[in-house]
Amino acid sequence: MLEKLKEYMLNFGYQDSDIIEIISDYSLRNYKDNLLDKIEKINTYLLKFYTKKEIIRMTKSLPSLYSYSIENLTKKNNDLIELGYTKEDIIKMTRIVPILYSHSIETIKMKITDLIELGYTKEEILKVTKFFPPLYSLSIDNIKEKINNLIKLGYSKEEVIKMTKKHPSLYGRDIDSIKQRINDLISLGYSNIEVLKITIDLPTLYGLSLNNIKNKITDLISLGYKKEEVLKMTKSLPVLFNLTILKIKEKIDFYKEYNLEFIILNDTKRLMQSIELTYARLMYFKDNNILIDEINYSKLFQSNQRFLSQFKISNEALLSLYPYSEKEKKL
Repeated sequence: MLEKLKEYMLNFGYQDSDIIEIISDYSLRNYKDNLLDKIEKINTYLLKFYTKKEIIRMTKSLPSLYSYSIENLTKKNNDLIELGYTKEDIIKMTRIVPILYSHSIETIKMKITDLIELGYTKEEILKVTKFFPPLYSLSIDNIKEKINNLIKLGYSKEEVIKMTKKHPSLYGRDIDSIKQRINDLISLGYSNIEVLKITIDLPTLYGLSLNNIKNKITDLISLGYKKEEVLKMTKSLPVLFNLTILKIKEKIDFYKEYNLEFIILNDTKRLMQSIELTYARLMYFKDNNILIDEINYSKLFQSNQRFLSQFKISNEALLSLYPYSEKEKKL
């Protein structure tokens, strides 16, 4: 029986060392005589949702997955769906963290309750755990400790909650690496207060390598800006660190083309608006003989509701009327 089991698992894609580790798991000892049949049945079920490589990776991480019944796995999926996850969410989450299958639904519900008490809504918890399912494996004391450690660095509790909504994997980073990143950014020319502000807006900075951050600053300098100007721009719009230099250059070239270069340095955050919408509004103002300059350029960036109220035309209508893809390069 053991030889047949080994042959089956080798054919499935496991290595010898994987097989020994999996079948030695205490949870599978009760299936000594029918373990092959058990593993075959579970794999048949799992193959409906995962690839062989994914199953191998999952069961190496959680050998006890083979000890569950199909009914148990189905019920866990249904329970998670009742909580608000989709079938696709569950597959993605368990692919990353198969141990989620080992948590009872009561334990998961309790973790949700605990997180709500910390300041999240249930909808936010579902969103956060879709991107960072390991959160269900962290104890609430561990989570509270991470929040308190971040507060000691200068963030408020509300800011920590805001940051982790945007970048849930912050909970997976040790506090020393976070402190080191703060020091790295200070060494680049930001003040401690500026680093805190930037990372509140862009907590993914804690996930970027220092080389990537330095290279982005160098790339922006290569576009004709001084380092002090680059620091000013990134303080105003930290998301620049997440944009490709080609995308940034496209935006800069666009504003230069229409004599709006002053926006890039003086009001960098405006670059977040799509070129398509900015162009459409520029063309609308041109056709209505409205000059856009340093005094009234904010009209370009009004909310859809305010723009509609003032000019009686929606963003959708503007984008249809003045498609950027067919733009005439003139004002």
